[in-house]
Amino acid sequence: MKNLKKLNRKELSTLKGALTCGGCPTHATYGPGPEYMYSCETYWNLPNNCKACVLVSADCFPQ
Repeated sequence: MKNLKKLNRKELSTLKGALTCGGCPTHATYGPGPEYMYSCETYWNLPNNCKACVLVSADCFPQ
């Protein structure tokens, strides 16, 4: 078995495909109803990298 190097957060962020939330509306919440800032439709129009950076209701996903 090979030795694996532990990476710190800064090193992890430089990896290709690493999650970056720069430019994403991380303060926003998405879902149905008045308690959310934006609708589910708005959530689905976000770029894919931003979808993992925001709070979204489970009600926005098909069941």
